[in-house]
Amino acid sequence: MAFRRLLAPLAVLLTFGCAGDDGRGSDTNADGTATLPTSTAPTSSAGTDSTTDATVATDASTAGGSMSVGESDTVGSTGTTGSTTVDPTVGTDSTTTDGGDGMVIDVKIDPLDPVILVSNGVIPPATVFTATGITDKGKEVPLTGSWKYDRPDLASIGGGTGDLTATGLLGGVGKVTFASNGLSAETTATVKLYYSSDPGVDPGIKDAFDGAVDPDPALTLLYPYDKTVFPRGLTGPRIQWNGGNANDWYYVHAVAEAFEFEGWSQVPPPSRYDFPVMPTDVWLKLTASTDGDVTFDIQRHDGNKAYLAKTQTWTIAPADLTGTVYYWEVNNGNIVKLPVGALAPQSFVKKDGNTQCLACHSVSKDGSRIAAAAQGGWSPWTTINPATGDILYYSATASGFQAISPNGSHTLWGQSAEQGSLKLSAYNSNAVLAQLSSPGAYFVHPAWAGDTTHVAFAQRLNGNWLDFTASHLWMTQVDLNNPSFTNTVKIVDSAGGLPTVTFPTFTPDSNWVAYMRANQARTRAAVAEVWMAKIDGSAQVRLDNTNSKGIIEIGQDQTTYEPTFLPVAVGGYFWLIVGSERKYGNTLTDTNPNSRRKQLWVSAIDPNAPDGVDPSHPPFWLPGQELNNSNMRGEWALSPCKGVGEDCKGGFECCEGFCYDGDMDGDLECGMPMGCAHMGDACEVDAACCDGEGLSCIGGYCSIKPG
Repeated sequence: MAFRRLLAPLAVLLTFGCAGDDGRGSDTNADGTATLPTSTAPTSSAGTDSTTDATVATDASTAGGSMSVGESDTVGSTGTTGSTTVDPTVGTDSTTTDGGDGMVIDVKIDPLDPVILVSNGVIPPATVFTATGITDKGKEVPLTGSWKYDRPDLASIGGGTGDLTATGLLGGVGKVTFASNGLSAETTATVKLYYSSDPGVDPGIKDAFDGAVDPDPALTLLYPYDKTVFPRGLTGPRIQWNGGNANDWYYVHAVAEAFEFEGWSQVPPPSRYDFPVMPTDVWLKLTASTDGDVTFDIQRHDGNKAYLAKTQTWTIAPADLTGTVYYWEVNNGNIVKLPVGALAPQSFVKKDGNTQCLACHSVSKDGSRIAAAAQGGWSPWTTINPATGDILYYSATASGFQAISPNGSHTLWGQSAEQGSLKLSAYNSNAVLAQLSSPGAYFVHPAWAGDTTHVAFAQRLNGNWLDFTASHLWMTQVDLNNPSFTNTVKIVDSAGGLPTVTFPTFTPDSNWVAYMRANQARTRAAVAEVWMAKIDGSAQVRLDNTNSKGIIEIGQDQTTYEPTFLPVAVGGYFWLIVGSERKYGNTLTDTNPNSRRKQLWVSAIDPNAPDGVDPSHPPFWLPGQELNNSNMRGEWALSPCKGVGEDCKGGFECCEGFCYDGDMDGDLECGMPMGCAHMGDACEVDAACCDGEGLSCIGGYCSIKPG
């Protein structure tokens, strides 16, 4: 079941061929085999820090043309050490041979740890594994037995022959196991994908890149940021830089353990480069083939000489992001939804006479309901069905900003009534079930934790419900069964250079809260940063990487607003979406506080960082949002759940909480609970997650943690 769970997200990767922009990026011999750019396997250009295995030869000499160490096309080795293991429970009488050679007491596999190269989609001949027995008399004898490979998404193996053939779907490392009469041995087999995009660059320019020795005095890489963590399943980042000329040539290189891309291109200013998507989407192949670091570098040739590369390291999280981002288009006064991975936002609310202007929204974590303010001014609250866009309830009661419970059953409202209190009601009634108040205090910007029991909110100290310049952050506990509030305490004080502490959001495990510190509550042109603290207010830390301090220019690093967490942990990280008025590479460059454009950015957060250490990573621009709008208040929720039998990527997409290949056809579908919970499936405790998969129950779903 585990491998089938990996196959489903790769259905989009079933295209083959080179990655050239116009089909000229692959050189193919008459016999159909690929010719690499040099006489050996693809290697990094001189002057970069990236390296690839240069021992892959280009002529096959093993049986069936397979690749193996030394005199063949597969990197590997022979012997009984290294990663080959023998079953320690096997005795000396497990296997006997004819002819007096003695009893087989050890097994070796050949080749050991091969690397199989799939170049521009061309599948190489099978790699033939053989097993040799070592007898107690020191003799070597051939063995027959059964072969297995634990990554059928990477390659298939003949159970009786040991012939391993790559699928070309993605790169990665799998385990080859041989068993015979109680003896067993294993080794690894790596499938590495290589793609190139070459529109016909002069070979002399290619050679100059290899021989570069001088730093580039002009090129400045603007986006992405170094050390960014990217998930799988999104459109690739648009590489953006300044400092080149119209006729300059560029060499773009990305390399990971099981993937490599080389591209050559002229990119006139303002220079922006997208990874090729035809005939193969290179970024999707790269991310699907990588769990960990990618080294990216770019070199420039100015017509006279080539310069050393500008280099970054990115990390690929081993999972697709999920859910839907509901955000406010400032220009249009409209709440739109952007399913993660979609190419454009969608208008979805069926507005009526009471709901022509919607804002200040909150989305239940399960994606079942939205609470929003309507009509501006007094801002009465309303609830909406995100799946259909239908208006569920219109309160005709002043609210402003409100919060909706994780399952959409209740709302907290009342901010714009200027009475100071927060009122608890069912999602479809303005009847007050409980009220949170304190003499002389005005509570604003509530947010609900996934555990359903904690609510964070701000206490404004001046101004009105929309415009104020100082506030504390508070925490309370709410009981929905017996509606009431208890244990209400201040957790973060207003004191400091940025005294407006507000817009809280909870991590998926409900143990931490992120919030904005700013000079004012209204975010247009505000000086603001995002911070985190434990829910008791301890371990406060500024998220320097999310804010991009030391990464972008001073001033730009204090334009980060209104954080919201994805309700589930994905790929070993928490994911935080923020609004920001920073520049986006050389695409959005306005720095005027009165006109600069607000966009949505996503930052990975380490769940297990030590107290006092910034757990964040530099953010990436959220693909799919429109550049001609100012976009803010990105409320991130799970998409409306799917019923039994519908396609899924994980249990967090399913109403029953489980996603698996029930009919064994290779496609994942939502199903009823069955056995232990795999990654992404629903859980209540760690013990519900499957043993051996390194999972913990975080925010109601099994997930991995990095480190």
